Amino acid sequence: MAQRIIVVGAGIIGAGIAMRLARAGADVTVIAGQAPLATTASFGWINASFFLDDDHHRLRAEGIAAWHRLTDEDAIDLQWSGCLCWDLPVPDLEKLADQLGELSYPVEWQSPQAIASKEPALRAVPEVALHFPVEGAAPSADMPNRLLAVAEAAGAKVIRGLQVNRVLQADDGRSGVETAQGVLWADQVVLATGTGTQALAGSIGARVPMLHRPAYNMRTKPVTPILRHILASPIGEIRQEPSGHILMPAAAHHQADSSDQLTEMPNEAADAAMVRLREFLNGIEDLDWSEIMYGERPVPADGKPVIGSLAENVYVACLHSGITLGPIVAELAAQEIAGRLDNAGAALLAPYRPDRFAQ
Repeated sequence: MAQRIIVVGAGIIGAGIAMRLARAGADVTVIAGQAPLATTASFGWINASFFLDDDHHRLRAEGIAAWHRLTDEDAIDLQWSGCLCWDLPVPDLEKLADQLGELSYPVEWQSPQAIASKEPALRAVPEVALHFPVEGAAPSADMPNRLLAVAEAAGAKVIRGLQVNRVLQADDGRSGVETAQGVLWADQVVLATGTGTQALAGSIGARVPMLHRPAYNMRTKPVTPILRHILASPIGEIRQEPSGHILMPAAAHHQADSSDQLTEMPNEAADAAMVRLREFLNGIEDLDWSEIMYGERPVPADGKPVIGSLAENVYVACLHSGITLGPIVAELAAQEIAGRLDNAGAALLAPYRPDRFAQ
């Protein structure tokens, strides 16, 4: 009999895990709750140039490889445009380049002439920049539903708009979830619940402490293509989507941003970001923003992913950035739940086990 699994959460992590489990033959039910998805407000940058330590870099690099496997399997179009980075002082860029070189990650120094050739729309060309040629971007707003569609085609069922209030464990080894409409039981529950993870983990006496990390992402009106790379610049991270829209977090250094509150109204943050963007790029003097998205980034207390068994037959996958790590976490979590995780996969997950928060 197929393993019955409830996946709570339908962002990129939950949808990806559901897809991998369904393809492996599990009987999967996804509960897509009422809370907004962090994925849909994401900047969408796939990278391993931002990392917390060597283990974190290795997992993120495997995330890039997993994206290529996913696109080969399902013909998902991504922008593998590479990234130009000069958002740090030169000594810090040198340190980063040395670290990445030691980790065998592709990185290239760029001269002003090379930068100007790669990005002719820049008003002020920096003296130096790092080029990360293997990085790209995913259509974050569309990705969860695209992965869910693949999961459904493989046999998964999706319940939308149902809020899970707590996790349950039965004496016979089953696990389940309680909702306002009743209880659902399965052989395994997977929590891919982002910022809701702390409360649901607490319902079974487990700890997954979370930080509060709100953010705005701004999208402009469409404009003729002027950017060729993802830019990690002093005014923030910037990229242009295939549709022509330019996407930019309202805060500079978005990936490392540790703010726990937003002090501006969304329209004020978007107006301020547009001022910076018009001063930064040629040819967009009349461009304006079209939308600004509020998102709660799911960041565990130590900033690192939380992946693994939370309790008997209850599994958790909670992390930021889901865009970079989503496909590799889906692969590894599905393998582990099915009892097929190899030593290499176990080594990748070892630093991120939930028991590091146990009291």
